[in-house]
Amino acid sequence: MDRPRLGRVSYLNCLPLFYPIEAGRVSVPAKIVAAHPAVLNAAFRRGELEVTAVSSLAYGQFAGEALVLPGLSISCRGRVGSVLLASHLPAEDLEGRPLSLTPYSATSVVLLRILMKRWYGVTPTYFTRPAGSLPEWEGPDALLTIGDEALQIARSGRFPHIYDLGEEWLRFAGKPMVFALWVVRKDFAAENPDKLAAIWRALQKAKAWSREHPGALVAAGAGRLEVEPEFVEDYFALLNYDLEWPHLEGLLAFYRLAHMDGFLTHPVTIEIWGGERDRSYRLQSA
Repeated sequence: MDRPRLGRVSYLNCLPLFYPIEAGRVSVPAKIVAAHPAVLNAAFRRGELEVTAVSSLAYGQFAGEALVLPGLSISCRGRVGSVLLASHLPAEDLEGRPLSLTPYSATSVVLLRILMKRWYGVTPTYFTRPAGSLPEWEGPDALLTIGDEALQIARSGRFPHIYDLGEEWLRFAGKPMVFALWVVRKDFAAENPDKLAAIWRALQKAKAWSREHPGALVAAGAGRLEVEPEFVEDYFALLNYDLEWPHLEGLLAFYRLAHMDGFLTHPVTIEIWGGERDRSYRLQSA
């Protein structure tokens, strides 16, 4: 293999890990492939990516095929800013009402459905809008929106009720919410430990660079989204890119509920790559 392929979520929330690489501040020995989370999840399963960001639910579905890279996630404790339920009605009034689901994030869909059932006690009429369609396709009473689209909808003022699912999860579960993980195929990790270690070190270095240069990061994000820098600065302040024990507790809680509610067919064992010590460890959700 010449250069391993590294998946990059094509949303603003991945900028702190990839802007330093794209700007030439950090070198990574991999070919970067940018796409929506659902596209990256499928490409990884097909063997078209060696390392990638994947949605947390996707990892739960194929955990036996992959190792989680330590110290990397897209997480929040409270507001996340870019995973939103936008509604014309209060959430508790959505029983039986049409609620449009994003086609781009299985984790956010399952999180919403857990919260609607267990936190608000209602069951809307769910449907998934087509990929590429406008968020308000078919004029639903409420919609689940993620990523840059969610940031724009929150600013639009078109919906009187905006629920941030990171905040709602903290109120419900009392734990951080992990929306995405970085994973590696087990066969690649076993056969190319040096290449994997170099990619992991580059991602850690990029994360550190962004923390040390917040002004450059905010300017880049504001330019991409065409918004004022203060908006991007506030958004990045909500996000966390680490993967420590509180994050893992929140992830295990999410997996337990997803399994109980039928969104996962089995309990999830989180297997974390042991880094350059070559000693992975496991955490069980059951």
